[in-house]
Amino acid sequence: MVYKAMEAVQALNRKSIYPRLLNLHTVKPLDTEAVITAAKETGAILTVEEHSIYGGLGSAVAETIAQNYPVPMKIMGFNDRFGETGGYEEVLAKMGLTIEEIVLNAERLIKKKSER
Repeated sequence: MVYKAMEAVQALNRKSIYPRLLNLHTVKPLDTEAVITAAKETGAILTVEEHSIYGGLGSAVAETIAQNYPVPMKIMGFNDRFGETGGYEEVLAKMGLTIEEIVLNAERLIKKKSER
């Protein structure tokens, strides 16, 4: 998912939006210091993972943010449903994990952040 996130960052850059990309490759141990720093520097957090949104990286980041530096947040991943079969890109598209969806969710978070 890091590659798709990098592509989304480039798409946002073309719109003069400059997000920060943080590659958190493990849930345990979670780099809580990096997560809190990112929240402070950006004012919003969007997690993207090819995993369930429950009990995964997004949940761990949400717990860290809620307890240390609450900011608007969105977790992108597999919703509470059974996985599907198909090619990698096909499954990601079914789960809403495309570059376009990442960009759209980032833009929504920016709007939400500005409404605070």
